[in-house]
Amino acid sequence: MTGEHGNIVLLDPSGNVTWSSNHTQVLRPNVLLLDIGNLVIKEGTENSQKNFWQSFDYPTHILLPDMKLGWKLSTGLNRYLTSWKSSEDPSTGDFSIKLDHHGFPEIFLWDNKHVKNSPGMG
Repeated sequence: MTGEHGNIVLLDPSGNVTWSSNHTQVLRPNVLLLDIGNLVIKEGTENSQKNFWQSFDYPTHILLPDMKLGWKLSTGLNRYLTSWKSSEDPSTGDFSIKLDHHGFPEIFLWDNKHVKNSPGMG
């Protein structure tokens, strides 16, 4: 379903919003699932070059080819991996893999808010 401003909105059986692409600019959305697994929202036709939103900017527990990790400094978007709570519960778990872009970029394994390990820590 599309909501206000052309956002993609998922509703529960009661009609409550459970997820939204949360884009504030008005657009004529064209939603595409690409062969590589990326769900993208473009304005107008599928030949449009501009993606307003794409699922590859919000990875969860799997890194697919063509996905990126780390900071997009121009927008402040931080793309990182997170664990599931369990194999039956896909909600966010305790562990994440994040890139620290301060100084020399390094990737760290986090356990909640604590660095658990990094490749240089042995």
